[in-house]
Amino acid sequence: MPEHEIVKHTEAIYKVWRDPKHGWKHKLGEISIEIGIIVFAITLSLFLERWRERVHEREIERQFLVGLKSDLFNDIRQQSGDSAAYAYVVRSWVYLRKAGMEKRVLPSDTLNLLFPSLTNTTGFIPNDSRFQALKSSGQLGVIENSELQNKILELYQFKIRTLIVATDEFTSLQQNHIAPFLTERLIIQSNGKQNLNEILQIPQMQNFLIYSGLSSLIISRYHTVMAQSREIILLIDRQYGEPI
Repeated sequence: MPEHEIVKHTEAIYKVWRDPKHGWKHKLGEISIEIGIIVFAITLSLFLERWRERVHEREIERQFLVGLKSDLFNDIRQQSGDSAAYAYVVRSWVYLRKAGMEKRVLPSDTLNLLFPSLTNTTGFIPNDSRFQALKSSGQLGVIENSELQNKILELYQFKIRTLIVATDEFTSLQQNHIAPFLTERLIIQSNGKQNLNEILQIPQMQNFLIYSGLSSLIISRYHTVMAQSREIILLIDRQYGEPI
């Protein structure tokens, strides 16, 4: 209710109360009517304001969830590729370690094919700017479905973080330990031959290759994140009755 309307009805109450022509019963009736008008108008105004806020919140929620669904689809595509890359690392490192332990001489073509797995890094970069913006604005409460809200929070604040921690550790192993180790010992001749077969037999290199188990852990975390993302997409589709 506009402030000037409240003032107008308040003045009307004052005039009725001060009017000497009417008794207190009449005044009480007139005043009750004016007060009723004020209370009703304020209540209606608050109701309409809250209704407008709710409509606005629902629109914010819909826009966020529609965008989030797109973000998750893009993330799943990246996660699938990353997971496959780590699976290749596991196979390559297990094969190279076994060859070194058995002192087998691998052909140059095989070594050239598998060598990049020792130093090439893979890390997940989430499309989380939309989530971070909603979180920083303090508007996560616009997501009315508590199950959906909890799964989104768990995905971004726990599962993706634990995945990134694991990939960062593996990247650190490659960049800070394996790459310097190879740089110091690897010799590539002018004819393309190299001494990687000998390096694979060095105990320290054997120890590095044991960390293929960390790659397996990373793969598991990638699949956990993908599964959670698919659950969120399903909940979004259910909320709106059809895929959006």
